[in-house]
Amino acid sequence: IVDLAGAIAGRFGARPLDAKLDPRLAAALADARQVVLLLFDGFGERQLRDLAPGGALDAARRMRLRSVFPSSTGPAITSLATALHPASHANTGWFCWSEVLEAVVRTLVMDLRAVPGSSVRAADLWGWQSPSLRFDAPVFAIQPEGIADSTFSRHAWAAAARVGYRGVEELPELVVGALRESPAGAFVWLYLPHFDSISHACGWQSDEARAIGRGFDLLFETLAMRLRASGALLLATADHGFIDVPVDSQLRLEDFPELAALLDRPLSGEPRVAYCHARAGREGAFEATARSALGFAFDVVPSERLVRCGWFGPGPVSPQLAGRIGTHTLIARERYTLVDRMPGERPARFVGMHGGIDPDELFVPLAAMRHGSAL
Repeated sequence: IVDLAGAIAGRFGARPLDAKLDPRLAAALADARQVVLLLFDGFGERQLRDLAPGGALDAARRMRLRSVFPSSTGPAITSLATALHPASHANTGWFCWSEVLEAVVRTLVMDLRAVPGSSVRAADLWGWQSPSLRFDAPVFAIQPEGIADSTFSRHAWAAAARVGYRGVEELPELVVGALRESPAGAFVWLYLPHFDSISHACGWQSDEARAIGRGFDLLFETLAMRLRASGALLLATADHGFIDVPVDSQLRLEDFPELAALLDRPLSGEPRVAYCHARAGREGAFEATARSALGFAFDVVPSERLVRCGWFGPGPVSPQLAGRIGTHTLIARERYTLVDRMPGERPARFVGMHGGIDPDELFVPLAAMRHGSAL
């Protein structure tokens, strides 16, 4: 997905053009004046194959892309907005330890974990700027009304016209209207979180998730027809996929007090990829205890080894990264999760999860249509 974001940024002059995509897709991107990218949150390769086979998205599927590590919304959305890997942008998960604030931040909500009503400034968390500031054509970021002008959206899409919507039925007209405003060239980012939300609550194989997946397919088909005469390139992908986690595989740190006692800070990252800050001088004890207590469900890896081996991606490594990923990372095996609880937080159990390295979490489709036809 970083290569896709980089190719789009290169097409609009925000970085050197270095498209590492399917040659036919790269040629279409270079030729199109207007590009529309639909981001179906959580609707990965497995989800498309199982929930909407033979539909418009499936027919237009051009290639398979790989998400980032962790395969979760915060890191992946930031990669799609910046064309940077997590190693460089340092959004390492839904929960992120901030050494500046000495607290855990919810990176897309931009507040402090377990502190209702708090807010975090972008400058206190991010060292990157939005590539949209360098685009040589107008940019439109169309997102749900509640997040269209959020702190994160204002930072990630700093130069964009940020447009909020209430219902999916509004989207075709909003996209067509945006392109009509900029016939000489435009990039439109369209974000749909619906599948992610329902899959967390009900599981990605639920009837509710299936209905949303079919709705995505219909929206893609409708937009393809509406944009047929314009020559706009219509792309659709996801930030990650999903797995469903059995109740008895949803582990809680409070049930492992000997491990919790060796931690200096709350867990951060994701339930499938948890960053642990071991107490100073107790790193070896923490690693041994974690392997003993959780080795059946998680691999216990020194975090610096993951950086060295490129798990967070190639390229420059942000100076913020090391402090955010702690001393050790717990990487889930099979279908396990691990969560802790801070004072004031309500316990939560999710059926569907992502963030880990299962193929159903990692791989996402890329569909493309132009002039009403698949590329």
